[in-house]
Amino acid sequence: MLNLIHARTFLTVVEVRGVRAAARQLDLAPSTVADHIRQLEEELATPLIARDRGAFGLTPQGARLLPLARALVTTAERLSILVHQPWLRVAAASNIGTYMLQQPVAAFQRETDIEVEMWIGRNIDVAERIQRGESDLAVMEWWEPRKGFVAQTWSREPLVVIVGPEHRWASLEAVNVQELVTEPLLGGESGTGTGRLLQQQFGALADRLRTTEGFGSTEAVKRAVRAGRGASIVLEAAVTDEVASGQLVMLPLEGIELAKEIKVIVPDALPSTAPAMKFLATCVN
Repeated sequence: MLNLIHARTFLTVVEVRGVRAAARQLDLAPSTVADHIRQLEEELATPLIARDRGAFGLTPQGARLLPLARALVTTAERLSILVHQPWLRVAAASNIGTYMLQQPVAAFQRETDIEVEMWIGRNIDVAERIQRGESDLAVMEWWEPRKGFVAQTWSREPLVVIVGPEHRWASLEAVNVQELVTEPLLGGESGTGTGRLLQQQFGALADRLRTTEGFGSTEAVKRAVRAGRGASIVLEAAVTDEVASGQLVMLPLEGIELAKEIKVIVPDALPSTAPAMKFLATCVN
């Protein structure tokens, strides 16, 4: 296993371009720095620094090691911060992180003095981040149970039909499900679970929907709907501002309650003092 002290010494030698300069920066004897490099080369069974008199350089193997050593040392330093300081790493699915989570996170930080680092991305990438230990807590539009994790429902968020203010449906109080097949439905980010939910709720009718995919995000969908390119089905929380300003019209589905259960996922067996569990206690329970 690569020695972190040796890796840090290697990075310093590269940064200041010499053993003696590195020794001064690290407050070590030059012989100790040279010994660290020698042991690192023995661990990896390859020369790392070109030993040309009067010049400093890396061997090809040393050049390949350099970015890996930086990543290793950075990870170790970050691990020390995470262990010793209150810190919560949150990964959130795009729509949730953008439209639903900002205020709860801000309130949690104020109430607990725990710093929150939020990563926002695709639902599938959020699941992978918490699986790999890159996040302490995940908030997702859908979650397939995985061993070693527990999920709780954070909220039940309605889905609504949106159209532009000039659309033929704009004056309606609700949209009939049968009417949906007559209009292009614009789809944003893939993997959010909306298609699966429509299949569950609409049955065979879902196969008749004229869905246009590829817009990539809810923001892109909203702009396309405003431009009159079709309708869409989105989380209600994602269109609050546009509906209030009259840029979009929000319509429920007639006779159908369409909603997603937003899930918060944490590793199981966490102590109650863990920042992730404090977030659950503050924002979910």
